[in-house]
Parts: sequence; C-alpha cells; structure tokens
Amino acid sequence: MENPDLMSEKGELLAGSEPELLALGQSLRSIRKQKGLTLRDIESDSQGRWKAVVIGSYERGDRALTLKKAVALARYYNVPLDQLLGLSQASSSQSGALSINLVALRRSSTQLPAALTRFAQEICRRRSDWNGEMLSLRTSDRAFLAIILDINEESLDRWLNENELLLSVPTT
Repeated sequence: MENPDLMSEKGELLAGSEPELLALGQSLRSIRKQKGLTLRDIESDSQGRWKAVVIGSYERGDRALTLKKAVALARYYNVPLDQLLGLSQASSSQSGALSINLVALRRSSTQLPAALTRFAQEICRRRSDWNGEMLSLRTSDRAFLAIILDINEESLDRWLNENELLLSVPTT
C-alpha cells in the first residue's frame, strides 16, 4: 500500500517522494531529445497543450506526472508507455550500444544493403519497439550487423557514421 504521506489530495505521487521520479525525468528528457525537440518545440507543436515549463518540471522531477498525463504524453511522443516511464530495456543505455537512425535508413538515397533494413525491422518487431525513429542495438547485435554488412566489428561504427545512420556514438 502507498504511504499516504507521499500522496497528494488528487492521488498523485508527490514529486521528490520516490527516487524513481528522477529516473522518470531522465527518461522523459531522453525521449524528447531523441525526437530532436526542445521544450519550446513541444509547446509550439502541441499548440499550448503541453507547456514548456510543465514538461521541464516533469523532466526535473519537480512535478508529479499522473497516469492520465503520462498516457497522453506517450501518445504525443509516439512511444510505448513503458518506454516513456523508463521501464523498458530499450530506454536503458548499455555500454557499447549503438543507436541507428531509422528515419535516415528509410530515407537514404544510397544503395544500402536491403538486409540491413530487414535486420532493423526484425529487431524492432521482436522487441516491440515501435517508436520508428531510432533503434538501440545491444552489444550482442554488433556482431550480427557486421556480418550482414560484410565488415569487421571495429569498422561498424565508422561505416554507420559514413552512411549517416549512426544516431549516437558508443561510450566504450
């Protein structure tokens, strides 16, 4: 049972009452940045439905996020609710992981291997990752991707970067 001292009169979890709120805020900020949006962009794009100051407060953990608002925000960002809340593995950073820009992969004017597109689509399907803009590849995926591209793993980052498909550089 929830501690009543940690709940507001409306049944919202009070900001700062749980360490998970900081993780939630980091997840919200990460998704916003992955989408390439600023706080002002959100306010403008949503025609004022989502105020920049409110989204910023959620991201800092200064303001409680109700379930109803979390669902609406997940719809706005077009991500599954568990990803928005930082509960899915796709949102956790893993050392050596790559993030592939799926939008760039779909729009590429160069002749990229069709197997690369099929590989990315299958990973998304198996992981139920439907955000459609980026795909976080796990460290174990690197070997398979290198095989598909017929390059060694050490050259993978460079190849993806040269083909403008690398969304972020690994931290290893």
